[in-house]
Amino acid sequence: MIRTATLADAPALSALRWRWAQPGRTPGEGEAQEFAAALEGWMRAQGDRSVCQVADLDGDLVGMAWLAVFERVPNPGDTVRRNGDVQSVFVVPEHQGRGIGRRLVESLCAAADDLGVRKLTLDSREAVMPFYERLGFSTRTTLMQR
Repeated sequence: MIRTATLADAPALSALRWRWAQPGRTPGEGEAQEFAAALEGWMRAQGDRSVCQVADLDGDLVGMAWLAVFERVPNPGDTVRRNGDVQSVFVVPEHQGRGIGRRLVESLCAAADDLGVRKLTLDSREAVMPFYERLGFSTRTTLMQR
């Protein structure tokens, strides 16, 4: 089942983020607890500027997808310019290939629509770009970064 994460999910989400960010490295118990507390504090501070969709399989989180929401500078006649950035889409390897990632991103896009987000961006590895293209994302060559 795909659903919106809550603060109660912070410990399980911190374990997923750990696997996403540092695959193959198991944190020590103190490290894991410290990171879970940091993630929960961050989630609390973000409020509606961040949305996380999770794949919940019988009480175990097996996937996540995050949306960072930000307001752009207003324009005359266009004062609410909300954009979003898709981040940290991850499904644990043993559950990949079952459509979970697709459902996570589709759910995140629906949440973005509900929040009035006009444009979604994401930074992807080249190997998974076809996955995002199948979901309606396209490559733009005008993006620059420093």
